Amino acid sequence: MEAIEYTTLRSLEDTFWWYRGLHRLVLDALADLPPGRVLDGGCGTGGLLSRLAAQHRTIGVDYSPHALRFARERGLPHLLRGSVERIALENGSVDAVVSLDVLYHAAVTDDRVALAEFRRVLRPGGRLVLNLPAFDALRSSHDAAIHTARRYRRAPLSRMLEEAGFVVDRITYWNTLLFPGLAALRFLRKGAAHEEGPPRSDVTELPGWINGTLHGVLRLERALVRRVDLPFGLSLLVVAHRPEDA
Repeated sequence: MEAIEYTTLRSLEDTFWWYRGLHRLVLDALADLPPGRVLDGGCGTGGLLSRLAAQHRTIGVDYSPHALRFARERGLPHLLRGSVERIALENGSVDAVVSLDVLYHAAVTDDRVALAEFRRVLRPGGRLVLNLPAFDALRSSHDAAIHTARRYRRAPLSRMLEEAGFVVDRITYWNTLLFPGLAALRFLRKGAAHEEGPPRSDVTELPGWINGTLHGVLRLERALVRRVDLPFGLSLLVVAHRPEDA
């Protein structure tokens, strides 16, 4: 991401509607996991790590020194600078890996290598939770600002996870109820990359009532995601696990 995006992320991550909704979905995916050791692969400014630290022993890995500086300011321990394609942890040393909107990034040269690393550091039976951007047609100036190299669809992603040695428990699209309006906004912004100045992401401060309304929609959608897999959306949520060794 552009350096300014980390500053924006740190200032908004704890209150911005999308991050609040995403973090709740991830916590739901880990709700039945006993307290253990959890790696956040691509931890950013540490918003999710702060939530996970209430129950688990956490480790954060990120390539960006800007992100890690903000994460340290939160008082988070066990932060490592490095790539998700080469994680400085022992084999089978964590109970869960969470990685939110990381594999898509241009700094990840091979997302399959990153998945292999996640599997390596997970203990047998350990859980993987991913969030990834969906549908290449939704590219816009937002993707230029956050250095998007790839977007995903459910079926190819499921095959890639299986080839990496994971058992897929579920893959669902989400951010579905808001999809029509947000997709239209993305299409309208496709030309913004040609405007003067650097591209900016969709993460920006909103009036309180708008932020609250959007968060309310995601709260409703969270109840749906608990029951069914959604057929389309702006993002894909993955829950998988490393199978027990033979």
